[in-house]
Amino acid sequence: MSKHAPITLLFPGQGTEALGMSAGWEANEAWVRTLAAAEKLSGFPLRQLMSAGPLAELRAARCAPCAVVAHSVALFRAHREAGMPMPLLAAGHSLGFFSAVVAAQVVPLEGVFELINAVEDLSEAAFGRETHGMAFFIGLTELELRQALVGHPEMVLSNLNGQAQFTVSGPRAELESLLAVLGPQAMKAGLLPVRHPLHGVHMVPLLPAVTRRLVRWEPRVPDFPLLSHADGRSLTMGHEIWDEAIASVGLPVCWPAVVKSLRSREHSVFECGHGAQLANLSRWADRRLQVVSLQDPGRLASWQATSAHS
Repeated sequence: MSKHAPITLLFPGQGTEALGMSAGWEANEAWVRTLAAAEKLSGFPLRQLMSAGPLAELRAARCAPCAVVAHSVALFRAHREAGMPMPLLAAGHSLGFFSAVVAAQVVPLEGVFELINAVEDLSEAAFGRETHGMAFFIGLTELELRQALVGHPEMVLSNLNGQAQFTVSGPRAELESLLAVLGPQAMKAGLLPVRHPLHGVHMVPLLPAVTRRLVRWEPRVPDFPLLSHADGRSLTMGHEIWDEAIASVGLPVCWPAVVKSLRSREHSVFECGHGAQLANLSRWADRRLQVVSLQDPGRLASWQATSAHS
């Protein structure tokens, strides 16, 4: 790959936090700088939790999103300093859109952490704790899932992640009842580690208050465009990207639309975060799309070598 070969980055969302996610990165200067800043802003010992846990604390409601965003942004900065070219495009799945917003320098890490806290504060006030959430279903058709939701207006189809991979948001008791009915028919199903009914109509009434909490942040022109996770359209202006980030907590995710937009471009695609969440989701949407992870620190040497010979 030449230094200027076009690349697209994909930023994964919550659920990618895991013990050992920092392995191999603890000595990287760009990664350490970013995590140190994230720890100061969030108040969480993110590096300690990533490396040694306890896992329950890493997965806690406010810690997990900070860990996922900080790690993804830190990977981005580490690879850029090693010579990775500026991406021509980026997309983020759910919380991953927040990581993309910081990587593109639309708002700083502090602004996104304030967004995370605003959503948590207002959701707790609106719904209480442990009353709502999200459930995932793998191996069912969209029609089967929508038919099961008829007559249950408190539950909404919130993520279309692939041809047979979906999430539903709503009250926890109703989600558990839905899992009891559909779980045996699915390849895999269960509750997601989130406390609020994200990406559904429940969140929409909270958006004006979330926006008021973030009024001090003036978004700047992005270093590269982002794709909406709701419909795959390209976002090129700072204000529209920041507006989309705020609205995204109430917008359903349609990952196949993102994948379709990616397939129209001849870019190399890399996942900028821990694990292979988006590589797997993208294969569910289109098996032709190849996504390579940036989690392995060994890839830094390939950017460095390419830069040296360009």
